[in-house]
Amino acid sequence: MIEQIRNRLGHARRLVAALLLLGGAAQAAPPAQWQAVYAVRQGNIDGGEAVQSYQAVDGQYRLTLDVTPGGVVALFTQESFHDESSGKVDQHGWRPRRYVHLRQGGKKQRDYEFLFDWQAGQLRETQADTPPVALPPGTLDELTYVEALRRTLAAGGTGLKVPVLYGSDGKIREYTLQTLGEEEIATPAGTFHTVKVLRTQEGGKYTVTLWCAPQLDYFPVRIDREKRGRSQGTLLLKRYQGGGRSVPASTTADSSRQAGSGV
Repeated sequence: MIEQIRNRLGHARRLVAALLLLGGAAQAAPPAQWQAVYAVRQGNIDGGEAVQSYQAVDGQYRLTLDVTPGGVVALFTQESFHDESSGKVDQHGWRPRRYVHLRQGGKKQRDYEFLFDWQAGQLRETQADTPPVALPPGTLDELTYVEALRRTLAAGGTGLKVPVLYGSDGKIREYTLQTLGEEEIATPAGTFHTVKVLRTQEGGKYTVTLWCAPQLDYFPVRIDREKRGRSQGTLLLKRYQGGGRSVPASTTADSSRQAGSGV
């Protein structure tokens, strides 16, 4: 029984590292800064929290994801991790410059840092002996493509294909994203009318489904990950603040409060 719980908790932790999606360009833009907190779930198991922060200033952005164990998960592991993407952003979209993944407290640690050399058209890992790989135009990473998805949906887009750095193996994979209709979704932050989006990837065995809420500038309020039809975990929105919007309403912060920690 304990081993089964550990396997399910491991799936929940891996979910967060690979859950976020998409890229594209459009005229509408999401907020210049925001912060969100998700509950991490594997079935009925509480897996902790995932906190995301974004800020864009003077054409530069910084996007972070921090995951800490909680609930039943904290009984078995204290592993936490930090992901960060930074680079340039303008009306055409995001151009990553650096992507970092750091883990703490786990038995198996695999930290990595990738640099996007747009001038040379190369992607390279700073701490590996592997040679650089070609960097296709418009390549995004596992964090920036959620922001690009919001921009695409706000402009009326219904789907696209985009190359994405798949951080766990350092490869660039083509993601295909397609809207599947509209749905009401209940979360700890409230119930939202959403646009449902399915993500598949070239050569991959995982699918990701996102429910994006127009009232939050198309921020995903729920994210599910599956492997060959079997659930690998769920993220459910607990709190969100950005673009003058804050949920749940009972915890609305002063509009002058700044989300994120700066570029």
